[in-house]
Amino acid sequence: MKLIASINSIDMINSISSNVDGIVLGCPYSFYANKCFSLDDINNILKTVDKQVFILVNLVIHNERKEEVRNFISSLAHTKAYFIYQDLGLLQILKEMGIENRGIYNPLTMITNYQDMLMYDELGVDAVGLSSEITLDDVKLCSEHSSKVFYLGFGYHPMYQTYRKLASLYKEHSKLDYSFNKMTIKELNKEAIDPMTENEFGTVIFRSGVISILEQIEKVNNIKYLFIDGIFLDELTQIKVIDIYANVIKNIISKEEGIKMMNELGLRYSNKFMYEDSVYNPEDF
Repeated sequence: MKLIASINSIDMINSISSNVDGIVLGCPYSFYANKCFSLDDINNILKTVDKQVFILVNLVIHNERKEEVRNFISSLAHTKAYFIYQDLGLLQILKEMGIENRGIYNPLTMITNYQDMLMYDELGVDAVGLSSEITLDDVKLCSEHSSKVFYLGFGYHPMYQTYRKLASLYKEHSKLDYSFNKMTIKELNKEAIDPMTENEFGTVIFRSGVISILEQIEKVNNIKYLFIDGIFLDELTQIKVIDIYANVIKNIISKEEGIKMMNELGLRYSNKFMYEDSVYNPEDF
């Protein structure tokens, strides 16, 4: 299992280098990321970092942006960069360039069983992202049938995304003046406060708490990539999370010690789906 993590500054790379096998970079074509790096910054990192480098190209591609995205991928095709995407149009672009084996197809909640995994294996991808709304027992089962599982081990998970710019529309119609920094949304009659982002590609709303699989990390021993996503976290907290996960994986500290250290960070968790299947309950609506 390779531990990979998103970063939010170039300086952060040195802080986590000994603990991760790869780093994940946001880019100008990230639907969401904790930091979007310019093409020049990405190329500099690719030249200087002795790790796998993954570029988060997770937008939903519309026709008018297709050539623009293709040119961006083409500019990195000769490098060692890997690409994480959710739009199958990106897979087609990678296939046309003969680098589909450097792509991770991660459609968030769509891949829920190992039959799906095996189908995408045949398309030549490097890995396939499993849904975070299936139990860890199901994740374990999938990893027993496929060697190409990519999985979000820690971080905020998107639960809704749209091409519409909801915050901008609300600002326009409400006539309220507010900043788009650190936006949250709250449903009526529910306590949860959900973080959200908006950019030129639309709006993404996330679960109110982070996923953290540390308490059952042994169930993902056979996966290919365990992803630590630091979106909405300050850099120091993110570095601490990476340290804890890395030290548990390396048996430097016990899982129980790691869980205690995680709890001291004061984060809100959203781990329900790790233990029970996602079901539609009419009483909730």
